[in-house]
Amino acid sequence: MLALFLGVLGAQSAYAQLSVTPVTWNVIGLDSNNPNTGPDTFQVGARACNTGGATLNNLAGTFFWDSLNPYVNLSGPITNSVRSLAAGACVDLYYPVTVTRTSLAHNTARRYHITVVADNGSTASTPTPRELYVEKIISQGRNTVISVTGPTSVFVGQTYQYTINASTATQGYEQLEVFLNLSNVVFQVQSVSATYSAPAGGTNNKIYADACGWENNPVSPNYRSCIGPVNYAGGKAGGTVAVTYTVKILTTGTTSANTLILDFSGSSYHYNADYGTALNITALPFQPNVGLVKSVTPATNVLPGTELTYTIAFQNTGNAPAATLIISDPIPANTDFKLGSATYSAGTTGLAAPIVEYSNDPVDPPASWTYVPTGAAGTFDANVKHVRWRFSGQMPASTQGSVTFTVRVR
Repeated sequence: MLALFLGVLGAQSAYAQLSVTPVTWNVIGLDSNNPNTGPDTFQVGARACNTGGATLNNLAGTFFWDSLNPYVNLSGPITNSVRSLAAGACVDLYYPVTVTRTSLAHNTARRYHITVVADNGSTASTPTPRELYVEKIISQGRNTVISVTGPTSVFVGQTYQYTINASTATQGYEQLEVFLNLSNVVFQVQSVSATYSAPAGGTNNKIYADACGWENNPVSPNYRSCIGPVNYAGGKAGGTVAVTYTVKILTTGTTSANTLILDFSGSSYHYNADYGTALNITALPFQPNVGLVKSVTPATNVLPGTELTYTIAFQNTGNAPAATLIISDPIPANTDFKLGSATYSAGTTGLAAPIVEYSNDPVDPPASWTYVPTGAAGTFDANVKHVRWRFSGQMPASTQGSVTFTVRVR
């Protein structure tokens, strides 16, 4: 029986500490005139950073409500999981929050915090009190999404980038968010990079530009106002905007990436009139798929004393590399193995020469591979019952190679 074995690589654990800080605005909303139109879902998130000196594994970031409000609820999982976070690295954890489409939701709020726990007992949370406030938001034609770029077919475990190119008022706004509503089931945001033409050379590492120094504390007398100090020259950010997400794909599925521009200027809140679906994205499994095809020459008119050369072609038709490739095959009955005939062709795989091993066990699969044939190359050994090729390294996707051996018919 022709056999194929593929190995899987693992990961290691270590100790570290955490910090957790908000990365999104405290303002969400519904259309001021008609709550049945306009956006109703907003990204709420925090950044978890490994402040220790070693890799940290198995982080769980959980969203907690600290007050009641029937109109403001999560529309995705309450927990985001991160397998590992290197020393000094950060990851953004986002949670979609949906406002019930009713005017009763206007000017209401709901308090929350996000806590991240690691497998070594490290824990950290966003500051409290903090809340999401449902404003009356106005459709704004001067806020426009120019384009959204990024792949629409992606593979689990891989990393991709999506960029939103947008424009706002030339001088920008005191408060600005430009973002994609991404499923936190399919996507894990690794980082965000933003640029603004106002002020010239303006940059950000979040979707939220707090230009004027916003008061997020709901018990402050200056809550939801600019108190400074300003974070951008002139206390405004925007103009020509580019926001790039680097994301990791967590699971398979089909999802939509919706755009939204949210701002505060003067004394009112606005969203882009062209908000909505930008991309439909399909996440597919990322895995190897190695197939084998066996052939023999000559295939007909086989008489005693005829030498038969068997070729086993292998090909990875999957979308991921195959690791630890092992091919084994029994020697056909009533034939003798020709010493020195077990060869290989790397083809397009780039694989180094494999270790060739033999077994004299007639059982398939054999119990051991310790048999060492005797005799010179070109002679025949009737004791060889199985041969196998054990490759190291990885076989890239969409590559192929082959192995061969020769026997003589008795």
